Amino acid sequence: MIKKIQSGIKHRKARVFLAFLLFSITAWFITRLSETYSHTVDFALNYTHKPEGMLMVDTPPGDLGVRIRAIGFQLLRYQLSPKKIAIDLREVRQGNKGFFISPQTYRNQIEQQLSQGITLLQVPSDTIFLNFQKMKSKTVPVRVPEGPDFAQNYMLEGGLILEPEQVHLLGPPSEIDSIDVVFTEPLSISGIKEDFKQELLIDSRYRRPNTEFSQDRIQVSGRVFRFSEAVIEVPVEVINLPDSLVVQTFPNMVGVLCKGRIEGLKSLDSNDFRLVADYDAPSSETGRLMLNLAIKPEGVHETQLLETSVEYITKRE
Repeated sequence: MIKKIQSGIKHRKARVFLAFLLFSITAWFITRLSETYSHTVDFALNYTHKPEGMLMVDTPPGDLGVRIRAIGFQLLRYQLSPKKIAIDLREVRQGNKGFFISPQTYRNQIEQQLSQGITLLQVPSDTIFLNFQKMKSKTVPVRVPEGPDFAQNYMLEGGLILEPEQVHLLGPPSEIDSIDVVFTEPLSISGIKEDFKQELLIDSRYRRPNTEFSQDRIQVSGRVFRFSEAVIEVPVEVINLPDSLVVQTFPNMVGVLCKGRIEGLKSLDSNDFRLVADYDAPSSETGRLMLNLAIKPEGVHETQLLETSVEYITKRE
């Protein structure tokens, strides 16, 4: 029993000693943190008020080591969580080497943002250089890289409808000067038999690190119809022929394959077309006259010449 009492007394003394020791250390620590010290701390820099229409190309320094005088508590807080300092770019200057902020300028800005009781003693003597590039705007057309894949005997009425048909770019000239057109991703539908509508992204290859697009999604749609075919025999007309010559082409009639709605094809005849061969521009390889369909009726959606050139002979009148 006596041994148990003696053991309990020893444990209580140990706990009292530990408590006293902890109190002493805490009191010493608080006392030390309440004193004033000079120390170098890192401030995180946040650049604000970027000049309008300008792009900061290279990343400027993200932190800055400065020497300050403050009580220990404040120094400890800055060590645990670096203070963020706003660098106002409205005070940027331009010199022979470009844009810059002088040490005195950012020293003044830092001093204005320090808490009460903190004294700024020293900042680096290095000038902060900034690489600004003037932004440029540009409007370019949008294209779909491949045509729709239609089911047999179906085709597009008119062209693809793109909304919007153009996009506006805003970026540095080095990034956008080479872009004259942008393409979407390919259409993902096939075997089309009816009107369609699909939203497509601008192809990622046109993306640039510092360029903004007014639109990154394009709505593509089209009207689809079932077509029929008809072949119309059209006479060949030779143009630019000297008055002193008469020409005979072989053949003198060429078939034109027409695709369109059946009701429109029924009323077609050769007078709806004009098929010409230019006497002044024979083929350099064959000497034949190349054919060109100069006029076709509006109701025909697609035409194809069954002969692309003709032989000919001439004689004087």
